[in-house]
Amino acid sequence: MQILRASTNEQLLLCYGVMKELRPHHTAETFMETIRQMFGEGYQLWYIEDEGKAMCAAGFRITTTFYDGPIIDFDDFVTREEARKKGYAARLFDKLVDIAATNKIKTIHLNSAHHRYDAHRFYLNKKMKIIAHHFRLEV
Repeated sequence: MQILRASTNEQLLLCYGVMKELRPHHTAETFMETIRQMFGEGYQLWYIEDEGKAMCAAGFRITTTFYDGPIIDFDDFVTREEARKKGYAARLFDKLVDIAATNKIKTIHLNSAHHRYDAHRFYLNKKMKIIAHHFRLEV
């Protein structure tokens, strides 16, 4: 089992296997197009590979806000359905906490859809707090 930062096309396509569980509207082609654009905006994609598969993946940006200064802001955090409750997410989350500490970042932020109760339980067990509501307007 390895925790890796995805950068090659091969690694990205490996991650697509797990990311499609969270983002099923993407095809491999639209995933690759979108992620390349996101990389240009500072997006990083980290994953755990085990037995030749990406079991868990997390995508984030390091940004700066007035309220918290530099933050890690998650876009994506997902584990393959068959790999859940096996410790992959906890190991990857802890790696991201280490990345934050190494970069002197004091807070990690993420949005999670209101119906993802198992994910919420995981985040709360990792000592995250619910601090806001996320609003969206389609135009």
